Amino acid sequence: MNGNNDGATLHTTVDDEMYQELSELTGQRIVYVGFWDDSLADAVEQSETDPATQNEFDLDIYLEDGVYFELYGTYCYPDPNSEPMVGLEPVSEYVGELGQRGMWLEEVAVDENDALILVLGDQGTTKLYMAVEGWLLEEWDELPED
Repeated sequence: MNGNNDGATLHTTVDDEMYQELSELTGQRIVYVGFWDDSLADAVEQSETDPATQNEFDLDIYLEDGVYFELYGTYCYPDPNSEPMVGLEPVSEYVGELGQRGMWLEEVAVDENDALILVLGDQGTTKLYMAVEGWLLEEWDELPED
């Protein structure tokens, strides 16, 4: 978990101004994705989710131009008409495969409840749709060490 979010605002919906700001990030290459071991929801509920049955994730996505997303309560879909992917291992493998081919933030969208949807892709046919319940948008100077 990244600890640089002092004073940052947790966003849960996208208004017109936020949409414009986020849209300016499209087309950037993703240089690092890190899944959190412990989710914020687990910490609040003081419980622990089984990684094999988990379908909601907290993760960080770092863009090449020095901005990163802290994403909370994120559901990952291989296409918009599918059920969310289940299990930390399959989701992280899917993201890893995308990353090996090169992964970009291809689109920023909003669902019917004004919640954020990020579309990651390899500038080809493979995509990952991320429906996000909450996020922070911050700047980074150094990538995290694995």
